[in-house]
Amino acid sequence: MAVLLILRNRRFLALWSGNALSLVGTSGVRIAYPLLALALFDSPALAGWVAFAATLPNLLLQVPAGLVADTVNRRTVLLTAQATGLLATAAVLLAAAVDLRGMAFLLVVAAVVEGSAFVFFNIAEVSAVRDVVDEQDRTVAFSFLEAEQPIGNLAGRAAGGALFDLSRWAPFLLNAFSYVFCLLTLATMPKRVFAPVPVAHEERRLLQGLVWLWRIPYLRLTSLITGFTNVLWQCVILLVLVVATRDDRPAWTVGVVLAAAGVGGLLAALVTPRLSRRFPPRGLFLGCVWVWTGLLAMIAVSTHTVVLMIAWGGVGAVGTVVSVTLTVTRAQAVPDNMLGRIVSAAGVITDGAVPIGALVGGYLLAAAGPTVTARVLLIAMLAAALLCTRFLRPAPHPVTENAA
Repeated sequence: MAVLLILRNRRFLALWSGNALSLVGTSGVRIAYPLLALALFDSPALAGWVAFAATLPNLLLQVPAGLVADTVNRRTVLLTAQATGLLATAAVLLAAAVDLRGMAFLLVVAAVVEGSAFVFFNIAEVSAVRDVVDEQDRTVAFSFLEAEQPIGNLAGRAAGGALFDLSRWAPFLLNAFSYVFCLLTLATMPKRVFAPVPVAHEERRLLQGLVWLWRIPYLRLTSLITGFTNVLWQCVILLVLVVATRDDRPAWTVGVVLAAAGVGGLLAALVTPRLSRRFPPRGLFLGCVWVWTGLLAMIAVSTHTVVLMIAWGGVGAVGTVVSVTLTVTRAQAVPDNMLGRIVSAAGVITDGAVPIGALVGGYLLAAAGPTVTARVLLIAMLAAALLCTRFLRPAPHPVTENAA
């Protein structure tokens, strides 16, 4: 019944469809940026720097983006972010048309600008969902929201890899189209719907979200573990790119492998509400970390395309379960006028780890090669799983006096 109510909410569907298509374009260029760096300069380290530039704003801008989402009209924030991203990807297209020198520098700058726009857009989108959905429907709405990521991974990465085979600049053209479509859908939404909840001046402290998050032990631990695993997954993405380039595999195979996460994530989005009702958050998160460990073991054993597809699809499925569970938990734990800052505070740790992973992965692959890198990543994931087991195990039931 809740799903049917969401599907009848025209404002939510308009918001969701435009944002989902925009994410398709963004996911496509996220692999096109490092692929282009590898194609032009044959340097895994440079590819790592480009990926680092695209994700660095995740570390630097999460907190201010959360404050903006809580205090500024969300529609204005979303429109500004999309227009900024459109300008960045258009600059890459223009540079390609005129064969501009210094292409490496331009790729880094454009990646930073686009990544910055994405951070503000992503945080504001979570709060915007709250604006158009009733409280009782938010769990299903957040599941739909998390489904955007696997849809973007599935369609964007597959299209990005295939289009890159046709032309190095085609993924950026698709990205520009997706920005325009999202701008049009947002322009049809009434501005008044996305007005911020009044916030007292003393509640506008920039780091208030981080303080709230750190006071809740479960959210603190799960955010730290998720951030650490994001470092590892960014290294795996670069590993896939380097293996494909080294073995002269077609670029479309890279897109298919990375798009497998979208398939897994989309399927997981359909069952996550049921899993959340059946299992407690602590046990569900712990199980997800151990499944991740097993999937990374598959990658450490073999980098065959089929193995990578299966493993990466599983990674995407588990990631969606984790994301939905943590988003709902955060939304239930804090006031509405703090949601943007709580989401951004978690993002400082979880998404902020991504640029670190891009940089570490680039140098690790350049120094040790794919095989050793995969084994190092597996050991690190195993350590994270053991740590989770230590702190997230269900507490033993107290012994009653009768049992004694």
